Amino acid sequence: MTWMTARTLKTTAVTTLAITAAAGAAITTAGLTWPDEFHPDLAPVHEMRADRALSAQYPQTIAADRESQAALAQAPTAANAWLRRAYVRQLATRTLDDQALGYLDKSYQAAPLGPDVTRWRLRFIFEHWSELTPALRTRAVNEMRNFAHYHSGGPDIVRAIHNPTGRWAAALVERSGHNDALRDHGMLAKAAE
Repeated sequence: MTWMTARTLKTTAVTTLAITAAAGAAITTAGLTWPDEFHPDLAPVHEMRADRALSAQYPQTIAADRESQAALAQAPTAANAWLRRAYVRQLATRTLDDQALGYLDKSYQAAPLGPDVTRWRLRFIFEHWSELTPALRTRAVNEMRNFAHYHSGGPDIVRAIHNPTGRWAAALVERSGHNDALRDHGMLAKAAE
């Protein structure tokens, strides 16, 4: 009888856990599917709303910043939300002030090498290359070098940068990372022959 009771308790616990997980998944899915009708206080839902606010025909920067703040309240290490706050701040002030630079730094603290935020962050940072602190430049160089080492999309990022100084810096770093990858695979010496 004791064995049956323990088995029944385990079954009940597993069933309860499965129902709770399914309910949580349903709430998250509903929030992501219908973000305007269903408002769960979840970081991914806030992130999606912030992205939608910025991608509107007339970007809604205040709404995007508010949603980014809500996402960070739920997930303080959301690198995209920190980067979005820096972007919105830069749009408002027309420069990377101390607050925007702080947001960029927090984005790097959350995800130093991306990967989800890498392409956007590198384009944004190299576009504002002359406004960066030396520490942020070092982080951007490390991220670009790492990206170019492991991905083929580095030249696409470089081509998307309009600021000549930033594009030049990004091109140098991208080429260096690409050469590191060739060297690691023993192909740099063959290319030089």
